Amino acid sequence: MVPKKIYRPLAVLLTAACTLTLTLTVGADEDTDNGYYYTDNDYEYTDDGNNDDNGYNDTDNNDNTYDDTDDNENDDNTDDNETTDTEQDDDAEAFNEDTYQEQQASLEEENRQLQEKLQITAEELQKKRQTVKDLQAQIADLHDRISASNKHILTLNDEITEKQKLIEEKSAEIEEVLALLRIRLRNIHTAGDTTSLEIILGAKDFADFLDKAEMVKSMSDYDTNLIHSIEDQAALIAAEQKALREKKLSVEAEKAQLEKDKTAINQLLEENTKLVESLMTDQKKLQNEQKDNEAKQEELEKAWEAYLERQEEEKQRQEELERLKSRNVMVVPRNGDKYVWPCPGFTYLTSTFDEWRGVNNHGALDIAEAGIYGAQVVACYDGIVFSTYEYCEHDWGKDTSCGCGGGYGNYVMIDHGNGKISIYGHLSGVTVEAGQTVKAGQLIGFV
Repeated sequence: MVPKKIYRPLAVLLTAACTLTLTLTVGADEDTDNGYYYTDNDYEYTDDGNNDDNGYNDTDNNDNTYDDTDDNENDDNTDDNETTDTEQDDDAEAFNEDTYQEQQASLEEENRQLQEKLQITAEELQKKRQTVKDLQAQIADLHDRISASNKHILTLNDEITEKQKLIEEKSAEIEEVLALLRIRLRNIHTAGDTTSLEIILGAKDFADFLDKAEMVKSMSDYDTNLIHSIEDQAALIAAEQKALREKKLSVEAEKAQLEKDKTAINQLLEENTKLVESLMTDQKKLQNEQKDNEAKQEELEKAWEAYLERQEEEKQRQEELERLKSRNVMVVPRNGDKYVWPCPGFTYLTSTFDEWRGVNNHGALDIAEAGIYGAQVVACYDGIVFSTYEYCEHDWGKDTSCGCGGGYGNYVMIDHGNGKISIYGHLSGVTVEAGQTVKAGQLIGFV
C-alpha cells in the first residue's frame, strides 16, 4: 500500500518524468479507476506479441524535469481505507497458530485456577454452612434449657413459698402448745413447785424453753413427747426450705451460664453467617470470572476458525497462483529502448490517459477485455522492484474501489531509474518482491 503522503508527490513526479502507471482489471468497467497511465509522450509503447503500436515515442530519454504545479490526481483512487486495511492485515498476521496456542494455554490455565479456587470456596462454604447449622442447633438447645431452667426456678419458688407457709403453720402450732404448757405450768405453780415454774417461765424463747424444760423433772412424759414432735417437724421444714433455696440458687447460676453461652454462640453464629455471605459473594465472583473465561475461549476458537478459513483461502489462492505460474511463461523480447507492452495479448483500452471524467482528468490507462483474468503481467522496462502489495482478496469486477493498496489493490512498483517508475495495479497475484531486479518482459504478476 502506498500512503497518500508518499503517493501524491510520486504522482506529480511521474506525470512530468516520463513514467507509466498501469492498472489491470478483470472486467471492462469504465467507471472503475483501473488506470494504466503513461505520461511520456516521446516513448514508443509496443506489444511484441501482436505488433500493436500504441504510438508513444520518446526522443529525449534523459529529460527528467518535472512540474510541481500539477494540481490533479493522477489516478482516481481513494486512500480512505488504507489504515483500516493495514490494521486488518497486521491483525491477520499477528494471529497465528503460536499465538492461538499461547492464548489457549493462558485461558486454560486461568480456567484451571478458577476451578481450583471455586472448589476450595465450595468446600469452605460447605464447612461454614455446617458450622452455622451446628451453632443454630446449639442455640436452640440452649434456648430450650434456659426455658426449662426458668420453669424450674418458678417451681422452686412455689415450693419455697409452700414451705414457708408450713413453717408459719408449725410456728402457730408451737405457740398453741406453749400456751397449753403455760396453763399447765400455772397449775404446777398452784401445786407449789415454784422453783420449776420460775425456770420454765423465765425462758427467753422456745429453744431456751426446751433447754430449761429438760431440767423440769416433774413434767409429764406426754408434754415432753409433744414438744419433741413439734421441734422435729419445725426442724424438718426449715431444712427443706433451706434445700429449696440452695437449689434455686444453683438453677439460677445454671441459667446465667446458659445465657452467657447463648450470647457467645450467637456471636459465633453472626460471624459465621457473615463468612457464609462473603464466601457466597466470592463464589459468585469466581463463577462470573469463569463465564468470562469461557466466553474468551469461545471468541478465541472463533478467531482460530476464522484464521484457518483465511489460511485455507490463502492456500487456494496460492495454488491458483502456482497454477497460473505453471503456464508457459511468455518473456516478451525488448526492442531497443522501446517499452514492452505490460499485458501481452490484451491491448483493448477501456480508459485512456488524461481523459476527462467530470471532475478531473484520468491519470492512467485501463486495459481490460474478455479472458484477461489470470493473464500474465510483465515488466515494461528494466528496473528494480521497490514496492509490492499482495494482500487484497477482492479480485472481482466492481463499480467502486475496495480501498486496498491505496486503491490499487495488489500492485507492483518498479523503479526504472532516471525518475521513471511504473505501477501495475489490480493484480490477482504478484510474483516478485521488493528489491528484486527485473528485466523488460519478465513476469511480475497476473491480472
